[in-house]
Amino acid sequence: MKLKKILGALSLVTLFSGAMMADNDFDVYGQISAVDSINKTITLASPGGGQLVIQVLPYTKIKGDDCGAFGNDIYGTFKDLTMGKFIKAEVVHYGAYPPAQNPGTQSPNTTNNTHYTAKEIEWECRRKAY
Repeated sequence: MKLKKILGALSLVTLFSGAMMADNDFDVYGQISAVDSINKTITLASPGGGQLVIQVLPYTKIKGDDCGAFGNDIYGTFKDLTMGKFIKAEVVHYGAYPPAQNPGTQSPNTTNNTHYTAKEIEWECRRKAY
């Protein structure tokens, strides 16, 4: 009986801790206001004048929704991210992935709080309202 209680408590702790850590990403919607092809970043501008810098990594999934023949999705590259394009980006905080940096350098979390890393970037090819 005691073993069942311990195993039950352990499984609950495992279940809740996994759910808390599983989803540290979120979606961001916006229009690309700047593209830095050297550093592989895009910048989204907000109506209030703020800017959000998103780092695009080699494994970031970039795709166009309903762009191909018969409404199929197409997969793109960094070159497809152009100024003025409206996108949805699934991002994580910049320091959420372990950075590849030299020991003793400053952590990326302390330099800019509005810098994020993209897991996926998607745009729509459907007709626009205007």
